[in-house]
Amino acid sequence: MADHRVATVGTFVEPMGMIRSAVGGAIGGAVGAAVAASGSADGAVLARGQIGYLGVFPGEVILFAAKRGACRPKPTDAVIAAAPRPVVRLAQVNKGKIAGVLEIHLHDGTAWRFEVPRVHLGGAQKVAAVLSRNAY
Repeated sequence: MADHRVATVGTFVEPMGMIRSAVGGAIGGAVGAAVAASGSADGAVLARGQIGYLGVFPGEVILFAAKRGACRPKPTDAVIAAAPRPVVRLAQVNKGKIAGVLEIHLHDGTAWRFEVPRVHLGGAQKVAAVLSRNAY
């Protein structure tokens, strides 16, 4: 079993729409509802309200469950999803004003899509860079 502490690189991720919905909730009203509804359901690996730690290992990519801590999130040993590195076709990060989006496309046509808080964008960019080096 892979240990999140020995990942080559990793970052904390959230389901699509979670960061925007939190900001939308702060804004309130119809504007907040529209922002929250704009998240995409396809590529959802994490359930709403969940947080994860995406770790890249020499032979695979593993999404661990994480829990929110007092100061920062903490990864757990519970595995939510895993994929061998050779099936990664493309990995990219798109920066936004509030958060970034990390996308990992697999050869079978599926994609993992996550929102990444600004504080963790550097880790997401490292994940995408490492996975892109080995993408086919």
